[in-house]
This record gives sequence, C-alpha cells and structure tokens, in this order.
Amino acid sequence: MSFPKIFNELVTSLARFPGIGRRSAERIAFYILKMSPEDVRDLAHKIEEIHNHIKPCKLCNNFSTHEVCSICSDYKRDKEIVCIIEEPKDILAIEKTSQYNGLYYVLLGSVSPLEGVNGEDLNIRKLINRIEQGEIKEIIISTDADNDGELTAQYLIEKISPYKIKMYRIAIGVPLGTQIEYIDSATLGKALLEKRPV
Repeated sequence: MSFPKIFNELVTSLARFPGIGRRSAERIAFYILKMSPEDVRDLAHKIEEIHNHIKPCKLCNNFSTHEVCSICSDYKRDKEIVCIIEEPKDILAIEKTSQYNGLYYVLLGSVSPLEGVNGEDLNIRKLINRIEQGEIKEIIISTDADNDGELTAQYLIEKISPYKIKMYRIAIGVPLGTQIEYIDSATLGKALLEKRPV
C-alpha cells in the first residue's frame, strides 16, 4: 500500500531527528494525522516559537530566552568552576545529579574526523577569554566517553593547559562509548565527585 507523497515527505523529515528511525517517524506522522486542527496549530506554533526565541547564552552557549541564561546569572553558583560539555542537553543530565554547583560552557559539538569537524571548529574563544581574565580557576571536561568525546577532551587539554588552572576530566564510572545524556543520575553524580586531574 502506498501513501500520498506529502505523508512520505513528512516521514522523511521526522526521520532526520536523532533517535527516530523510519518506523518511529511513521508512527509520529500517523499520530499527527489524528490530532485536532487546534492541536496541530498549537504544535506548529510552539516549534516556530522555540526556534525564534531560544538563542545561545552569550557567556556559555546554553539555550536561553535571555541574553544570559539562568545558570550563568544565578548568584548562588560557583563562578570559578566551569564544566565543559558538548551540548545543552548534557546540562540537564548533570543538573539531575545535584552534585555540581558551578557554571557550564557548551561547545555545541565535538571533534569528529568522520564528519570533518576539527578542534578549530569548536567555539572556545569565549571560554579562553574568561580564563585569561582570571574569572575561572577550575575546569571539568565532561565530554562524552566515546571517540569524538575523547578527541575533544584532548584538544581542550592542549588548549587550556598553558593557563595553569586546575583541570579535571570526568571520572571513571561513565561507561566507555556512552553519551552523557543517557547516563543514570547516580553514575553521573559519582563520576563528578570522583573527577580526576589531567
């Protein structure tokens, strides 16, 4: 049985989302077809609104509706410690542990030779500027424990080492080949507590 071209185009678009294969995309498309017109308009409006109003924080690149995100502007957080992560979604995973009270710096990617991304493509200039100004005393590198994450960590170590600040790599307890967002809170909390110097 064949479906209209517009249905197949929607399925193809949905299948581009991370973790969504063709079968899942088809299920989502069928669900959308059953939604009321009001719900479809509401969903489309939310997608447009999030795309238009959420931007990277000017200090850390976390997604925010303001120029500075809620974490960077929180006076209760330790401003001298920065946890470097690959994506904004990793903040949610670390925050769930309740073991970290510093700031973040989001790379918005990782070194990935297969995708043609090298260290120079990562935007770390804002971070280096803050280190040079003496704002940061300690760095925790919390990139994923896969090949790209390890390459990213090595690049960061190379770039930050000359500044003679305390630097740590997230500790063992994070399974090799696992992405930060999929690690349970207890394991991730333990890894943060047992961070090691590099």
